[in-house]
Formats: sequence, C-alpha cells, structure tokens
Amino acid sequence: MARMKRVVVAFPEDILAGIDDIVVETNKTRSVFIREACCFYMEKVKRETMREQMKAGYLEMAEINRLLAEEIACDFDCYPRLGPVEEYRAYMAEISQHDVSAKWRKS
Repeated sequence: MARMKRVVVAFPEDILAGIDDIVVETNKTRSVFIREACCFYMEKVKRETMREQMKAGYLEMAEINRLLAEEIACDFDCYPRLGPVEEYRAYMAEISQHDVSAKWRKS
C-alpha cells in the first residue's frame, strides 16, 4: 500500500456512532472503514461524471445522428419495399437459382 498520511477529521456524534456500529459489525477499524468509504465515494463520483459526460456527448450528437438517419432513410426510400411473403419468395427464388447453376456446372 502507498505511504500513509494521518488526517484528522471531525464528525458529528451521530455519524461517528453509526461508523462505530458498522466497524464493530464488520470487524474493521475506523481507518479502514473511512478509507473504503472514501474510495467508494470517489468511484461513485467518477461514474456519475462519466455518465454526465456521455449524456452531454449523446445530446450534442443527437442532431447530427438524426440528419444522418434521415439521409440513409432517403437512400432506401427509392428501393421498392417487399412484404414478408414476397421477400421470402424472392429469397427462395434466388437460392434455387444458385442451386440450379451449381448443378449445371457439375454436369
């Protein structure tokens, strides 16, 4: 572990009593408990900061993403749409055509 430095921290009596209850239950020292609590809190702050940065980034990119999606949708609008049955039939016809050409090559 890294070099330790002693820090004096003042707590209200009720918080210190709560800490002491947990310390007794978990069989830890106050120092260990407070170190772990500080690490836990620092990780929580890092996660919240990252989440806020990601949220801001997604909001910042929202308009660009919408425009790109609309552009891509326009590209596909010029192609005729098939229903599920027609799409399946076209797929099966394509497969059978490949099978027939494979048979002709074998002969």
